Amino acid sequence: MKLAPALTRRQGFTLMEVMIATSIAMVLLFGALYTTSETLNVVREGDSQVHTNIQARRAMDRLLKDIRYCSDISISGDAQSGWNVGVTTTGTMAPGLITYTWDPDSKIFTAASDTDTVTVLSDLRVFNLTKEEAGGVVTRVTIEWIMGLQAGPEAGQIEMNDERTFTVAGSTWVRRNDG
Repeated sequence: MKLAPALTRRQGFTLMEVMIATSIAMVLLFGALYTTSETLNVVREGDSQVHTNIQARRAMDRLLKDIRYCSDISISGDAQSGWNVGVTTTGTMAPGLITYTWDPDSKIFTAASDTDTVTVLSDLRVFNLTKEEAGGVVTRVTIEWIMGLQAGPEAGQIEMNDERTFTVAGSTWVRRNDG
């Protein structure tokens, strides 16, 4: 039996069909790669925000806790010239004077004790501090920081982002602790 000529000719794909299928597959592949790279950028940005926020929140919590349970506090400066917050801590863990300093020119926030000075935060762009007093004694401190967004090693980068900032704020009553 002899096969019909139309059936013998259609046993594979033509070159044009293969080229069209390959072109469509490449467009879909490039779209998937682009979407993946954009997703990774969003994740990296989110990691950067979380890392910087956690770092700033820990620093502020440390400062506010030291202020809350101090036996003496002295605050000098302003948002234009910089702040110095001297806190005399009490208790058996680490009593002594801790001086927190913010320099608006370098944008660095440091903590100094009797033995050493450590950089607590870098790229602290704005430091607003408000204190309430009663009878010449500080009774409440409110702080607002504007931080530059910095990604940590977890996010795969360490440089500062000049365009992005976020705000962290906190407040505490001062409980005179002389014990």
